[in-house]
Amino acid sequence: MSPQQQADPDLYGNAWSNLLQQVRDGLSWSGRERNRFLLNDGAGGFADVSSVMGLDQEADGRALAVVDWDHDGDLDLWYRDRTAPRLRLMLNRHVGARKGDFVSVLLQGEECNRNAIGAVVELIGAPGSGKLRSVRSVRAGDLFLSQSSRWLHFGLGEDGEAVKARVIWPGGREELFQGLKAGGSFLLKEGSGSAVPVERTPRIIAAEADSSRPGSRDATAHINPPVALRLPSLRFRNPRGDRGMLPGEGSPQLIMLWSAECPVSSMQLKQMAEKSRAYRVAGVPLIIALNVDGEEGRVKAAEVMQEIRWPFEWGSIENISLDALSAFQKGLFDLTVPLSVPLAFLCGAGGEVMGVYRGSFEASVITGDLEALRLADGEGWHAWAPPMAGRWFTKAVDPVYAMEFMARQFDNRFPEVALSYLESAQEHAEGPRARVLASSIARRHHELAKEYRKQQQPEEASVHFERALALEPRAEFLLDYGTMLASYGNLSAAAGLLREALELEPELEPARRALEMVQKLQKEGR
Repeated sequence: MSPQQQADPDLYGNAWSNLLQQVRDGLSWSGRERNRFLLNDGAGGFADVSSVMGLDQEADGRALAVVDWDHDGDLDLWYRDRTAPRLRLMLNRHVGARKGDFVSVLLQGEECNRNAIGAVVELIGAPGSGKLRSVRSVRAGDLFLSQSSRWLHFGLGEDGEAVKARVIWPGGREELFQGLKAGGSFLLKEGSGSAVPVERTPRIIAAEADSSRPGSRDATAHINPPVALRLPSLRFRNPRGDRGMLPGEGSPQLIMLWSAECPVSSMQLKQMAEKSRAYRVAGVPLIIALNVDGEEGRVKAAEVMQEIRWPFEWGSIENISLDALSAFQKGLFDLTVPLSVPLAFLCGAGGEVMGVYRGSFEASVITGDLEALRLADGEGWHAWAPPMAGRWFTKAVDPVYAMEFMARQFDNRFPEVALSYLESAQEHAEGPRARVLASSIARRHHELAKEYRKQQQPEEASVHFERALALEPRAEFLLDYGTMLASYGNLSAAAGLLREALELEPELEPARRALEMVQKLQKEGR
């Protein structure tokens, strides 16, 4: 640790927090470059063969591990991205390679460390060939956030049979191993002097992606959240000026954001109007378009709707709801990027978001998602949700974690929305985790109650006080609730709450003083 870091121990952590925030703001550490694969040309330079090798994905690559994963005698790659898909397996399918043009060895230490870390292996060809001489070393921790296989792989090419290997064990002891053959895998045990053949059964790797979703989906325009996250309540005004709230409950609905200033928005609305029958057949009983242009754009929005003969509901979304949608988008993608239109949300019967669509889309997309929801449940929906092909290497996304993460996006400006996500998380939590959540939810209800009291809204405050006490009967909650009721003249109820507070904490002096004041007022008949 540097002297500067010693003087300020938070310096390193704060720096990383700032870097990650820049990533969430849509910035890139690498200029949004594709992954690159460089081949040593044997003349002191490197050639970029990324595209030829199929390794030029547009991803933020991090960790790399090299291993003969399918045991077919050539090296494959596992690597991890910061962005999805988080883990990739790139199988070596080079058809020009001859079967058996390799030797693999695994070292086992006896006097040195068990894994023989630090050992050097020199593979030596047949006498007189003068061609084969290849050197590998056993290493650990040499790659960023990853570790390649301890099996040392030697490609033989056209250099012929490998017959022996010279091992320099950690500590400097040399040992010669005989009996190596091309196309084989061998265990080299320290002190034995002989290579023991090891049978490595070929792994069968499925060529098709283990995912139920169709391959035609565009990940940049179509996302299905793997966790059922309810859309925050959206306020809007219809063309008559009446206020409404979305999403509703009872049936699926498609909510679309658009702007009269955006030609793509108008084009999407026109296509939907022309294909209104297809959307009704798709089983979406409610389609509503929410204009984002504000009061000043209401007249132009109405003109557009009249021109295209919009057959569904529409209105103008309020700015506060746009802010809530921005927070939702940030939580869903972990990115702080502005909302862009056209943007649509497909919500289920309970208001949960099933699909997010950017840009233009067809009715068939909605039909497909609705059908998938009908057929899939639990792990089935989990398999459908990813925007790209692949296998899951983990269980379904933890809904508790997802909802807690979403709650944090709303903490500052939308505490009631944050609270609703925590209550949804509690429904999925068990054991100690459920108890911790219950305590956190109780605390938040208490804070909301105090805020409503400050705003002189005792009925709303009472609702949250009651919910807090139902989850966690704390003396602090009873004290604040009792003093509020006393201030509004409900002395009998206030006295009862203050007595309960003192039963829980007999030394709570503010509760004692408040109770004495209430009792005095009761005696005076006030």
